[in-house]
Amino acid sequence: MNLITILLCVLANQVTSQTKDVFPARILAQQKTISETSDLYVTCSTYTFKKQSIVYVYLCKNGLLTDKKLQKEDQYDSTFTIQRVGPHHSGNYSCVYSTKNDLLSRVVERGHNVIQILVISNFLPADISVVGPSTVSEGDDVTFRCTVSDTLETLGECQLIHSYLRRNETILQVQAFNVTQMEATFTIKGAVMKDSGHYSCVVLPSKCIQEHEKSLYGNNAVLLKVKARLILLVIVSCGAIILILTVLLSLCLWWINKQAGYSASCDPCASSEQTNEDMVEEQQVQTEGEDLEAQYGDSFSEEEEEYQNAAAGEDFTYSDDHTYSFAVDPPAGLDSTCVYAKSFRQKKHRIQGSSDFNFT
Repeated sequence: MNLITILLCVLANQVTSQTKDVFPARILAQQKTISETSDLYVTCSTYTFKKQSIVYVYLCKNGLLTDKKLQKEDQYDSTFTIQRVGPHHSGNYSCVYSTKNDLLSRVVERGHNVIQILVISNFLPADISVVGPSTVSEGDDVTFRCTVSDTLETLGECQLIHSYLRRNETILQVQAFNVTQMEATFTIKGAVMKDSGHYSCVVLPSKCIQEHEKSLYGNNAVLLKVKARLILLVIVSCGAIILILTVLLSLCLWWINKQAGYSASCDPCASSEQTNEDMVEEQQVQTEGEDLEAQYGDSFSEEEEEYQNAAAGEDFTYSDDHTYSFAVDPPAGLDSTCVYAKSFRQKKHRIQGSSDFNFT
């Protein structure tokens, strides 16, 4: 029991003696609210406080010593730098000085003044919800609502900050988050299958948007035209050309087949005009035949007799061996006039051919 009392007395004496050697100093800072990953600069000043020539200046956060610097006789300001601050650097800062270099971690004496340093996070998770059903069809519009339930601190009390819509850790859209309303909305126009996934919302309190910056324009604008791939265009063009050629070929074959069938059914006797022409030709053949018979005499007597017999029989055909074959009835689909006209044309050609012979 006596030992414990002695130890407590020694500790009290150390604190008392330390307190007598610790003096308050003034703390200054250009920015009390800074963004995450920025550098914090604070200055401890002993101006009008320091009486000794050489002292140690201590930077305190929430009453705990965090850093110290040796201040020479002709100096009154000592600047502390905290690089790449994070949210854990937020707190109440003050400064003290002493002639001793081995002060305890907790200082009893407070600084002349205290400043509050607030570190604004660059990214802050937010709450997201779907306005309407979470299952939609292709082509539907989907709207997301992004909100923050906690108090949101911004740089310079900014009222508009950036917010991101992410799908599977990929940033899809950037939208202005209204700090007053504590929400932002994102819309996906004409949703497709690839839009399926897990969505989340993040706000950026350190990225301030001024009211006049909601609609900004660049120095110029460019037009982007998306064209189909060249190979796809060639394939489509070739396919169209082949299709057109196939259709044209089919039409040509159909027309040829139709003309062939039409000629086989009725050759020159399909119209009355052609029949009249054949009758005129028949009269010319008769006249030419009479003239040839008068000229060559008996050489065509047999042929004339056969010709008359054929005409009386109303139908005949002439073969290559110079013989006639007679038919009792004309073929089906042809009238006697048609066959008669054909036979006279054949005789005309035969007579004209024989007229070229030299008779002795």
